[in-house]
Amino acid sequence: MDHQFPHLFSPFRIGGTTIKNRLVALPAGTSMAEHGVPTHGDTDHFERLAAGGVGLIIGGATVVHPTTTLRSRKLVEAYRDEFIPATTAKVDVIHAHGSRFIGQLCHLGREFIGGESDAPPSAPSPIKTVRDAYPPHELTIAEIEDIVEGWRTSTLNLVRAGADGAEVHAAHGYLPAQFMSPLTNQRTDSFGGSFENRMRFPRMVVEAMKSVMPAGFVLGVRLSGEEEIPGGMDIDDCVRVAENLAGLGIDYFSITHGTRGKYVKDSTGPDAVAIPSAAKVRAATGVPTLVGQRIRDAATADHAIKSGHVDMVGMARALIADPDLPIKSQSGRLNEIRGCLGINQDCRAFDPHLQCAVNAEIGRGRHPGVGVRAPESKDVVVIGGGPAGLEAARVAAGRGHRVSVFERDTVLGGAVRVAAASPHRATLIDVVDYLERELRRLKVEVNLSAGIDIDDVADILGMADHIVVATGSRVAGPPPELGGRPSASVDDVLLGRLPNITSRRAVVYDESDGFWPAYSAAEALALQGWDVTFASPLTALASRVPAESAGPLLARLGSVRVDLRMATSLVLPVDPAEPLILRPAFGIGDVHVDDALTVWHRPRVPVSTLGLTPSDNVTLIGDAVSPRRISHAIAEGYRTGAAI
Repeated sequence: MDHQFPHLFSPFRIGGTTIKNRLVALPAGTSMAEHGVPTHGDTDHFERLAAGGVGLIIGGATVVHPTTTLRSRKLVEAYRDEFIPATTAKVDVIHAHGSRFIGQLCHLGREFIGGESDAPPSAPSPIKTVRDAYPPHELTIAEIEDIVEGWRTSTLNLVRAGADGAEVHAAHGYLPAQFMSPLTNQRTDSFGGSFENRMRFPRMVVEAMKSVMPAGFVLGVRLSGEEEIPGGMDIDDCVRVAENLAGLGIDYFSITHGTRGKYVKDSTGPDAVAIPSAAKVRAATGVPTLVGQRIRDAATADHAIKSGHVDMVGMARALIADPDLPIKSQSGRLNEIRGCLGINQDCRAFDPHLQCAVNAEIGRGRHPGVGVRAPESKDVVVIGGGPAGLEAARVAAGRGHRVSVFERDTVLGGAVRVAAASPHRATLIDVVDYLERELRRLKVEVNLSAGIDIDDVADILGMADHIVVATGSRVAGPPPELGGRPSASVDDVLLGRLPNITSRRAVVYDESDGFWPAYSAAEALALQGWDVTFASPLTALASRVPAESAGPLLARLGSVRVDLRMATSLVLPVDPAEPLILRPAFGIGDVHVDDALTVWHRPRVPVSTLGLTPSDNVTLIGDAVSPRRISHAIAEGYRTGAAI
């Protein structure tokens, strides 16, 4: 038993299976499937999780019936015979590392998780979700029975593949939850009305699954402790449902919060939000309970178990960011853990499959050079201490190169440090802190307040075998039409560098980005008591903010009364004494704004690359090439460090 986290890293028995520790990799689909069958990339991903030391892996949502497939066929289809050999291979590699595997079985019902389907949406009642375009077809009793049969077949296929158990996905507003909730079930037959009738479908599913499960095969049910939608089920409903199902022989409950679009909590919300709900379910049923949802470290997990709230703790994104989190935590190497930023950026985009903003190996595989000592140790100079340069330095140093980093600023981090000054987004700096710790561990020479200018290039070329140019980007200059008007860039706002102005009114103008910076500046000003109007020529709100983050962001902006105006241009009269004009792109109705601070956000521009161009011993990466996202910087730094 580990001394630092003895409760988390102790064995636990669920059903007929003993797991070596109580840390669970929660369901997180990879979208690495072809025609509904897992690919080798999917298997490799799950093997990587198992190799990192997690006790139990629950596979991402696996659909049980043709009526809930996507046109892309990227969801794994458990009801098909071809599912068995592919899943057998996955289970075998997981077992080889001492971990256990449970398959999560799902029917989306009226939800289509952002993808088109050739089948119509279906649900207990024809009530349209606000998230999708089409009202669902009301299931007939014969169709209900056929879907239940799909659950039975899918469970049998998991048994044949050698899995250790199956989990019913009855959370997040998917089909079982649609039957259980009076908000989405308005039937008048034996499947609707009373609580007992609304529980008929999930009970039929469980009974069908148990009919093909051998002794010891684990059966779990995932429930939303709080659906977090008006009229949705709350913790009292969840407890009542759990008590009803417990008598059917459930081996564990997995408790989460939210429905589709709300259940992947980002960095703007609190950590570990579902633990109180899980504790109530455990107390009411006596059934072993698993909790997840933005639990990012072993200390939080261990405390939840030690306090008697839960029996197991799950992580999804934290183990994507660092699959070795279990091994590193158990062996006391906490400073080596690459933390999840909670930004829902690449892990939720599925473009074309699961990736991670801070872990360049997810979805791309491990570069063959990483961790392998280079045949020749070289002197490597990295110019720039943002995420691209730091990641390149980390990987290159790990290969045995002698690495020096030169950063013009007094601190590392580049544009990430500015973004981390945004309201509710301080966790962004975690990736910089991690990379700093790694550079210290790997004995990389870091030089701060050490800008490299064109005059220094000849000296650098003389001392280095390879130069990595990661000079980053800077704020574009203000629009020339501003003239003498009081103005500030988004970076100025976030860093507290505002001009003296008697007015407390501001217009934040996002020229074409649709991402976080301008929205964060508007929120920061509003929280300081400013009267803020946000305007953009783009036609959609927060169009490039990840979907699960856009809703909470817009709700916060509404709560501080930010006036949001899309499809709107900012017109600046020549005379700075005249008011600003907000002009709708469509229709009429100019709005004049007097005596306001103008906050602009324009595309960032690369910092000078010092006249260096790509060659055998010079590599340009990150924003120095094209200002983009943190994931691009990390991926390019990773590939560069591995290739030197």
